Amino acid sequence: ANTSTVGSNIITQLYSTTLDADIATNPQFVINHHTKKKEIVVQDVKNNLYLIGTDGKVLWKKELSGKIIGEISQVDLYRNGRLQLAFNTTDKMMILDRNGNEVSPFPIDFKNTITQPLAVFDYSNNKDYRFVVVMGKKIEMYDRYGKVVTGFILDETENTIINSPKHIRIGNKDYIILQENDGKLDILHRTGDLRIRVRGSIDFSGNEVYLYDKKFTTTNSSGDLIQVDQKGGLNKIELGLKENHLIDATANTLATISENILTIKNNKATLDFGIYTKPEIFYINDKIYVTVTDKQTHKVYLFDSNAKQVENFPVYGDSAIDLADIDNDKKLEMVTVGDKNSIICYKIN
Repeated sequence: ANTSTVGSNIITQLYSTTLDADIATNPQFVINHHTKKKEIVVQDVKNNLYLIGTDGKVLWKKELSGKIIGEISQVDLYRNGRLQLAFNTTDKMMILDRNGNEVSPFPIDFKNTITQPLAVFDYSNNKDYRFVVVMGKKIEMYDRYGKVVTGFILDETENTIINSPKHIRIGNKDYIILQENDGKLDILHRTGDLRIRVRGSIDFSGNEVYLYDKKFTTTNSSGDLIQVDQKGGLNKIELGLKENHLIDATANTLATISENILTIKNNKATLDFGIYTKPEIFYINDKIYVTVTDKQTHKVYLFDSNAKQVENFPVYGDSAIDLADIDNDKKLEMVTVGDKNSIICYKIN
């Protein structure tokens, strides 16, 4: 790494924006398709969703019928470069345009309680979206016209599904991944048919399945790394992670936090004991960053791929962050919850 640039990271508060009630979700950056800059979406405990401009001003607020589950995805439903926000609440799958208006034929209402974040698949990167909604053991797939995809034959698993369904592509093969709470890992075709029979069951830790090292990768509750290859072979690597450990992974990078030890690739950082959010890996301007937040002391940490702390961190913050170059000036910004009812956007100069 070029240490001279790392040594000049001064962190300034770009703005802080106060909402009308306490914050309920992690703030996240979304793209404004007009300006090509990034804005912030966040929801408060009264179910109001806010869009906050690149300058920190509230552009709109809209009351929803419930709390958003998990992350909001951006989609280009009409394939014209305009982006919409797609997400689940406990009873609706919703798509809003950038002014906060519902995009017909959405929302779709559900009688059963939606239990997982909305999964959005775009198999061939041609915006022919598949929206996957999970209600306990039930699973339904919709197309971008809001119609049920009849070619997807799985409508119910034997056991409750944990985490959102995932689409993983290896070479030119598509896999849909489901985790069932009894330890069954389902690796399916696009049709919902079984594609790989996994040899053995996994005592899931609750962490998601990632494509890492060309294998389907997660951890078990004993703290081992579990990797399944494309033939269904299951390999266990002892990592000695403690209970309640959390992981994130990209194709070549694994990050774990176990008690107060953060590991990135094979590099370790020892933090204070605390209550940490899941590590998040960001790959921006050819650099890997890993972040965790200690909810107990309200500190946001930022590390490079060698598990070296970026200078002038930690900073104050009370949620998992999002990290991006929001104004296209080659410098990074991050957003986090500040006080209970405000968000803070920092600039890393």
